[in-house]
Amino acid sequence: MRPQRTGGQVEEPGWRSAECTVATRPGYEDLHEECRRTADVPLPHTVGVLLVRRCPCSCHTPGDGR
Repeated sequence: MRPQRTGGQVEEPGWRSAECTVATRPGYEDLHEECRRTADVPLPHTVGVLLVRRCPCSCHTPGDGR
């Protein structure tokens, strides 16, 4: 897949959550609110290893209240 340019940033589509991927389609914009990947989840008993990466979608930028 090719990276998509959104708001001046390039995002890797494969990293986006399923909800945010569908929310890019017309009529489904409200699905961004359903995204649960709003924070990185570390692998237990490790330092710096992520089990689940935070969704990079621009709707989850820090400080926006979501």
